[in-house]
Amino acid sequence: MASIEYSLFRAKFIKHPQRVLLHPDWTPMQIFLSAINDRPSAEIRRGYIWHVGNVQHFTESSGYFAIGRTTTSTIEKFDSSTGNFVVEELEESPYTHCVFDAQIGFVGIARKSSLAQTAKGVATRLEQLLSLSKSVADHNCSVEVAPIPDPEGFLRALHSAYRVTRFSATFHGPNPFDADEHFQKPLSVYLSSANGRKGRAQIQGEDLNREVLHAVTKSTASTGNEASARISKTKSQRPITINLKGDPLKRRYTEDEHEPRVVLADLTQVYHRVRSDDQR
Repeated sequence: MASIEYSLFRAKFIKHPQRVLLHPDWTPMQIFLSAINDRPSAEIRRGYIWHVGNVQHFTESSGYFAIGRTTTSTIEKFDSSTGNFVVEELEESPYTHCVFDAQIGFVGIARKSSLAQTAKGVATRLEQLLSLSKSVADHNCSVEVAPIPDPEGFLRALHSAYRVTRFSATFHGPNPFDADEHFQKPLSVYLSSANGRKGRAQIQGEDLNREVLHAVTKSTASTGNEASARISKTKSQRPITINLKGDPLKRRYTEDEHEPRVVLADLTQVYHRVRSDDQR
């Protein structure tokens, strides 16, 4: 039986410090919802027009939409009524499924090989489409759709290490409501005040506090950012670098199981497991 594989992404609508006087000061959630409801379309590559459509709302802040592209190709066929071979234009519009929670700020994107080899390729097109929406332009913000990676392997390596001497993580402008208090929130405010778009901060020490690193790692993963650490697994081992980045978390469903409301509920639980600060 065919299956449908969803990947989890963080959708960030980052407002720039310059005020927009002609429009009300919307929250990132409001901009997210309005951008989806705008159903943007754009010719991102010549001959390939991408669209957001089929928007459905489950609650005030969550729902479903489809993303796909329209292309025109020609086929050669035989017209039995005339006895001639003819060339006919054919329009194709493959699409895939997306579920979202604008209050949290995540999107689950189903992989579709006819659109892109990976869900990350579709996420790039979604980021471009939403960036072109009227709502985003009106409120002077930028859009990022970044993978939410699984932090568990990285965390296990941190906690089992004999020593952690360096830790660094990326950060972006203010947006995620659940960013940690130690790292993401203060640095994102600093970045915005300096008119920056992204940054990376690094700390060093004889042996860094695992509890703080655990909380920052969880926040970094859930906000679609990246981290790295310099660790020694044993007292005598030379230090190595470990990284938190790469593929998004995935969940697979059979066609019989595929119900967007159920998928959204499942991916919400996955997200909360990533973000939870509980120590193992």
